[in-house]
Formats: sequence, structure tokens, C-alpha cells
Amino acid sequence: MANKDFEVRQLLKAYRKGLISDELFEQQMMELAGGSNGGAGLGVENVFAHRGNPDKPSARNLAKTPQTESMVFTIPANFHNDRENSHRGDQIIYVIDGRATARVSGREQEIKAGDVLTIPAGAMHTLRTGNEPLFGLTIFAPPER
Repeated sequence: MANKDFEVRQLLKAYRKGLISDELFEQQMMELAGGSNGGAGLGVENVFAHRGNPDKPSARNLAKTPQTESMVFTIPANFHNDRENSHRGDQIIYVIDGRATARVSGREQEIKAGDVLTIPAGAMHTLRTGNEPLFGLTIFAPPER
């Protein structure tokens, strides 16, 4: 395994210095991951490849380890869900595109692209969108399921 780690570090170094193309970098990373499965062997996912339909709610699980679970989600415009929920662990939401009003433990805050929202374990929360959909990445620690 140390050899594979060394190869990945060397490959990243060459890529960052501009010595290899994007295509060659991607190809070699997939080979190091053990196949052509989009790099899943290294835990690499492109969130934009999993963007949902902006007209209906969706969620897609990206990766899960014993300590974390990551998902992308899309919430359509004018979505209102007054049913709050909570999780046994912390939840972190990174807003990639759009905006919403987050309600956490009775307090409201607008969140927009580039914002990170941290929801503590057990806190009741919900999201409500206005006239634009929201696309985000969320991480649960520990995993939900």
C-alpha cells in the first residue's frame, strides 16, 4: 500500500506543477484506483455529476465510511417543509448553488452558494427555499444508516 500512496503523491505533485494533462491525470488516478469506475476506489466523486432535477427534491448518496456519510441533494424552488428533523450526529451542509432559509433549533438564517451550515447532533432543523432551487453537499458524522 505504501507504493500506491507514493505513486498518488507523485502523480498529484506532477499534476499541480502542470507537468501532466487533466486527461492523463484522470486516467492514471483511475488506474491506481483499480479500474475505470470514476475513481471510486479512492473515494472521489464529482458532485455536479449527481445534480438532481431542480423541479423536484432529490438526494444521492456519494460515499460512506464508518465515521461519515456524504450526499448531494437538490431542493426545488418554493419548497416549504415545516416538518423538522434531527440526526444522531452532526450534519454539515455546503451550499453549492442557490439559496434557502435554514431553521435550526428555532433560529432562522439565510444560506446561499458558498455557505457552510453546521447542525449539531440532535438539533431540530429544516430548509425552506424561495424563488430558486438549492443544490448542496451534506456530510453526516457519524453516518445516518
